[in-house]
Amino acid sequence: MNKYWRLFWGALLVLLCFCMPVRMAWAADTVHVISISGEIDGSQAALVQRGIEEAEKSEDRAIVISINTLGGRVDSALKIRDMLQHTNIPTMAYVESRAWSAGALIALSCRHIVMAPGSSIGAAEPIPNTEKNIAALKSEFMATAEKNGHNPAIAAAMVDKTDGYPGYAEAGKILSLSDSQARALNMADGTADTISEALALYSLGDSQTIYEDRNWRDAMIGVLQNEYVRTLFITLILVAVLVEIKMAGIGIGIITAIILGGILVLSGDESVADSLKVIGAFISSFLFIALELASPGVGIFGLVGVLLLFGSLFFMLGANVDAVYMLAGGTVLAIIVFYFIGKKLPKSRLLDKISLKNRSTVDKGYSSQSDKSGYLYQRGRTITILRPAGTIRIGKERVDAVSNGAFIDRDVDVRVIKVEGTRVVVEPVPQRK
Repeated sequence: MNKYWRLFWGALLVLLCFCMPVRMAWAADTVHVISISGEIDGSQAALVQRGIEEAEKSEDRAIVISINTLGGRVDSALKIRDMLQHTNIPTMAYVESRAWSAGALIALSCRHIVMAPGSSIGAAEPIPNTEKNIAALKSEFMATAEKNGHNPAIAAAMVDKTDGYPGYAEAGKILSLSDSQARALNMADGTADTISEALALYSLGDSQTIYEDRNWRDAMIGVLQNEYVRTLFITLILVAVLVEIKMAGIGIGIITAIILGGILVLSGDESVADSLKVIGAFISSFLFIALELASPGVGIFGLVGVLLLFGSLFFMLGANVDAVYMLAGGTVLAIIVFYFIGKKLPKSRLLDKISLKNRSTVDKGYSSQSDKSGYLYQRGRTITILRPAGTIRIGKERVDAVSNGAFIDRDVDVRVIKVEGTRVVVEPVPQRK
């Protein structure tokens, strides 16, 4: 028995010797480098999201954000800031050349900052520099800096030039720091010529670096996250739905709307798993609209379908104030577009079912009781005084009439001079002298 136990423990030891080094090396040797260059927009946010996901799958020891930008969209920078603060992997910003404006916020979102020689960081005054914009962005910079161990007063001076920063920016001047100034103020941990040298400052110089750059998918997501493009998508979705209702069939209109909605979901910031409820509501809206088309006149199915459609689109667009504006703009544009193209569509099968095709026309021997045009230029006699309204008799018929100006006494011969809808206007017949 002791022999078998020795064999068992020996085999287990050999297995651990093979497995443990492989696991430790795999988990400890990789660092993802995400390059942010050019204008910050939705494509940069998509790149960072993808890079962080890859780094978390690989259990990297660190994530490096290489920054070279003059700034860009604040909303995209805020998305990147939130992603960097929610990851459990240590983050480092490497300022390759410039981290201005929104780029400075991204740098402050990282736990560590290293700058290349000759690089700079700051100059984040918003445009337009209204009091409201400055106050909002200043609070974001200060909160971000404080959370990551950076000086919030320095971060505030990068946005608000009111007080400047003693020794580095006079009052009325926006703060921007060179690499040496940032290091002197402990805003940067050090200076490095390359990312490898920057990693060496944290004993990560021998790590394998995996670079993530923007690809076509990131660029496409950036385009799809533009508010004007999203408004256009809302317009096309609603036009497709209106066309489907006009044609009263479950076909190309619904399919087109579902495809466009799917593109909106995939271009958003939420994962598909997080968007399942929205996707379910979006598809359900078409099912209710289909039920309304199949049973016209009920109404409740159509109402539920419309509520689900607009509700799901609202959440697809981010469920914020911007989503309301995009949804409103897309709805107005859809109505305008459908007004012009609806006239060229074939006649609706739904309208064929519910509309009255047999009409009572004059050609078929029908006449409307309210049609009094036949009284024009006929003569009659007043039954009552017209003050100015009253009753006259034309032939054997009693007709309500009004005088053309002065009162007309009873038993006076009159003639019809005008008929306006149901209004018969008369005047006294001139007496022959």
